[in-house]
Amino acid sequence: MNKYWPKAWKDKLPNFLGEDFFSSFENFDMNDMDNPNSSGTNNNNNYSSVKVNICESDNELLCIFRIPGLNLEDVQVDVYDMTLEIVGSVSIDHKGFRPVQLELYQGPVKRQVKLPYPARHDKINATYKHGYLYVHLHRLFRHEDTKQKLEIKDLE
Repeated sequence: MNKYWPKAWKDKLPNFLGEDFFSSFENFDMNDMDNPNSSGTNNNNNYSSVKVNICESDNELLCIFRIPGLNLEDVQVDVYDMTLEIVGSVSIDHKGFRPVQLELYQGPVKRQVKLPYPARHDKINATYKHGYLYVHLHRLFRHEDTKQKLEIKDLE
């Protein structure tokens, strides 16, 4: 907690807004408000919040990330089992202008998304248009004949 909140603030405030309303402020730090690169939460990795929509069609997924200013040379897209991870950076070219006020996020971006089912890591298509990153995934099917019986050694 920070210096602006009383130590026993939960006990002193009435519970008329619900039990879990004030618990969302536990990790809130007023010092982060002065940092323009901060996302408003107390995390040390300094990643921006990336929004995502996930859509499905039969055995395919379309994940749409809103990341304006994404450096396409730096982007890493990784799928492992039921997780999709996007890592990259955002920068905005000022084209010869000197910045006076900076409010738009610039810096590293990272987002992990839990997928509804396992996806293939060898069949991924990604496109970028108008600040949106489209990642097209295909469902991973595991066939019975690819399962291998594990031999267990008896050490007794």
